[in-house]
Amino acid sequence: MMQESVYSKLALNNSIVKAETKRLEENKPSAGDVELLVITEKQYSQIQFLVGERKTDVEDSDARLIVL
Repeated sequence: MMQESVYSKLALNNSIVKAETKRLEENKPSAGDVELLVITEKQYSQIQFLVGERKTDVEDSDARLIVL
């Protein structure tokens, strides 16, 4: 695992990417790592989600009272 938390932000052009990078550099924490990955919209659209089997022990209901 590389990350604990992942945050994303849409940047419409490269000048916004540069401005956000500068803002991150100015506000980085004194301890820990901040990693920045810039990808294009085309690359983002090709994200694949790999999931395992669904858990069956989780009750999914709108009922106010669930008796297990």
